[in-house]
Amino acid sequence: MRRYLLLLLVLASILSFSFNMKNIIIFPEKPYFTVDVWLNKPEGSVYNVGERIEIFVKPSKDAYILVYDINVDGKVTLIFPNKYESNNFVRANTIKKIPSKSTYSLRVSPPYGKEFVQVIASTTPIPIFKELEKLGTTRMFPTLSNNVEEYVQKKLKPFLRGEWVSDTTYFYVGKAPSFGALIVESDPPGMTVYVDGSYRGKAPVTMTVDEGTHYITVYFENYTFYKEVYVRENQTVRVIAKLPLAQLSLSSSPSGADVYINGDYRGETPLMLSLSPGGYTVTFRKEGYREETRYITLSMGESRSIHVDLKPLQATLKLRTDPSGVDVYIEGKYVGTTSENGLILVLDPGTYRIRLEKEGYETEIFMVELETGEETNVFKELEEKVIFSEVRIETQPSKATVYLNGYYHGETPVTIYIQTGTYEITVVKPGYRTIVRTVSFDEKEEYLKFILTKIE
Repeated sequence: MRRYLLLLLVLASILSFSFNMKNIIIFPEKPYFTVDVWLNKPEGSVYNVGERIEIFVKPSKDAYILVYDINVDGKVTLIFPNKYESNNFVRANTIKKIPSKSTYSLRVSPPYGKEFVQVIASTTPIPIFKELEKLGTTRMFPTLSNNVEEYVQKKLKPFLRGEWVSDTTYFYVGKAPSFGALIVESDPPGMTVYVDGSYRGKAPVTMTVDEGTHYITVYFENYTFYKEVYVRENQTVRVIAKLPLAQLSLSSSPSGADVYINGDYRGETPLMLSLSPGGYTVTFRKEGYREETRYITLSMGESRSIHVDLKPLQATLKLRTDPSGVDVYIEGKYVGTTSENGLILVLDPGTYRIRLEKEGYETEIFMVELETGEETNVFKELEEKVIFSEVRIETQPSKATVYLNGYYHGETPVTIYIQTGTYEITVVKPGYRTIVRTVSFDEKEEYLKFILTKIE
């Protein structure tokens, strides 16, 4: 069987590139998942000319993958998919070996130096993948571009959509460079670290890197930290990614309230604090006033102001009524019913409008002023509500006919039992002028006497 070789072109020298490394680093705005790429030797190993090289790719989700090589002149060569392996779909946590068939192999060739292999993985077959898959199946390891910076920035990155991630690895041909150490830490710890576009784990991360410029990207939720560093031979460079602090301004009325953040005393209002992003419990305390608590979440670099109006300690109102069973309303809101022992209410200091209601009794309305921390006792005796009036009507002379609201009620003198209210009374007697009056009855007993005038 005929076997084909792909000779990977390498960089012309260890530290001198024909392109800016910064412009070929490619990674998403946030790591949706992970993809790892490695070779059959540890990263940064030296390969001899003609030595076989194998590439391994492992995505953490089902993904379509793209693998390409970058040579000394910035030439980009498609490695996978290719004419021999066109299916670029890889199952989650499955290791894809390239090549996985015996019909071809990958071997290195001069010139000597550092060479990069990059992989992009996407959960959906985005258009750029379909285009490259078709190209790879029609041509043997096609050249994608002779200018890697232009290709990555203009023809690849703008067309990456959805959930995608990337990774980069490298090796040396014929000669190893000088090395130093790079330590990446984060505050808080545990941020996601990428170096030169390659995922390196969760901070803190310590690694050996070749002498030269390296590009560090650190992710934490919606925060991205970026830094460019130069590592010299045998030098250790430490980089710390810190979340931008939030500014919290606290004030109260009255001022001078003690402030506690997550239970720790931090000072008196007015107060300005610098805090790390996250959730906090803010408590305000002042003698003679009710404690106030706020629950907040601060974002990176956010400026937040909180003002609280402290309320004085509460007062006690003891209310008794005769009779008991009276419904009590404060500022129009029902608050309870009095018992034989009355009703005890705990309220903020201030002046209140209180209304007392009970069926069969007149409504009682009054105002009460409550002082801070004091107990106020109030007793109210309700008056029975008059439902019927006993109305005695007499005339001079007597024997006049009496009508209420047009209904006949007898001749004077007459006693009438009627519901309280307003009535029109008509008094009629032949030979005398008719009397019409509007009268309101609201007492238990009412007395009316009319003097009749003769008609001349």
